[in-house]
Amino acid sequence: MTSKQAPTLSSIYEDDERSSWLDAVAEPVQQNVKRLFEAIPMGSKIKSLLNGTPLQHRLHPAMVAVPIGSFTIALLFDVLSRTSSGHNRKGYQQAADIAITCGLVSAMPAATTGIADWVDLYDHRRRVGMAHALLNIAALGCYGGSLALRKLGGDSRGVAQICSGAGFGLLTLGGAVGGELVYTLGVNVPHTVYPKPPNEYTDVMSSADLVEGVPVVVEAGRVPVLLLRREGNIYAVDNWCPHAGGPLSEGTFDGDVVECPWHQSRFCLADGRAVQGPAATPLRTFEVKEEHGRILVKPSYEGQSWPPPPAAPQQGPETVGA
Repeated sequence: MTSKQAPTLSSIYEDDERSSWLDAVAEPVQQNVKRLFEAIPMGSKIKSLLNGTPLQHRLHPAMVAVPIGSFTIALLFDVLSRTSSGHNRKGYQQAADIAITCGLVSAMPAATTGIADWVDLYDHRRRVGMAHALLNIAALGCYGGSLALRKLGGDSRGVAQICSGAGFGLLTLGGAVGGELVYTLGVNVPHTVYPKPPNEYTDVMSSADLVEGVPVVVEAGRVPVLLLRREGNIYAVDNWCPHAGGPLSEGTFDGDVVECPWHQSRFCLADGRAVQGPAATPLRTFEVKEEHGRILVKPSYEGQSWPPPPAAPQQGPETVGA
């Protein structure tokens, strides 16, 4: 008997045969969205804004708070309307209708920022993201139908409440799948947490070997550090793109800006900030000094107080005593 991965909520999308229909939907949608951003003026800047790059923080998690809150309040008011009578019932019904309208309107910008984040995903993550989107679309369909029935008045409100209840269930499931994207699959979680570099200066290379304008990758501890000498300055940043772990050393350089070869995120080497999405998290940066013909680096970020990294990998099998 061998070890087998315990299933999670997104495991049902791992089977290629059963999930091929998700790929059939996701691939053309993804390609068309990319073409749209490429076709419209300032498309890359608009996409970066939707990714949250100017704020150095993702917009989508903040944007979903309003529709989720609105639909939750609508559910509460629907329950209160069924346990009340007279003027109070009418007031609760009107409040529920307004909350659903607010939820539907606010869902549009939330969905737009979500699409901007999803369009750069691939493989299993892309499937799970599409499932998340389809569940939310179904939920919005239920809420849209519910609102239409509410406007009809009469005996249709009961059916309308059933529709919105179904919508809330789909919304909850869609949110759970969205959480799976982040907390289990690590989508848009910075790829810079571990390994952690030493807090003290680390000797990484000879000064003579760092030629003007030629990027070099060295290691500080177990962390790959990208060095670039330019116009008297030495820039030192994490070589991993925080968006998906792309090797920045294989990207393109334009002055003090580097572009990731995988998804074209761009970063300022002087301070690590993202200047073009899909990345929204700054690069980890390093202080540099030259002493006795050597280059030394140490982390220059607020995360120096992070817990220590896992132990270095063993050189061979290890027997654990009882």
